[in-house]
Amino acid sequence: MDNKNLLAAIEELLDKKLEPINNKLDNMEKKLNAVFNQVADLTEFKTKVKEKLDSIRDDINTIEYITSKNWNEITKLKIAK
Repeated sequence: MDNKNLLAAIEELLDKKLEPINNKLDNMEKKLNAVFNQVADLTEFKTKVKEKLDSIRDDINTIEYITSKNWNEITKLKIAK
């Protein structure tokens, strides 16, 4: 067997041996991409939820301020009686 045939036989053998490993790597890459996409979706969801919570917090602060003013007005009206 000459060197070319020997190299071709070794290459073929390596290709056969490495095929399952390459398949596993491909599957791992697909799963990693899926995880990456899920993390991106969750990050976007977290950002939206945080923005909404900030908005709700602002609304509650406004309500508390208005309620405080109303109680002050009620107190003034009771005193004026």
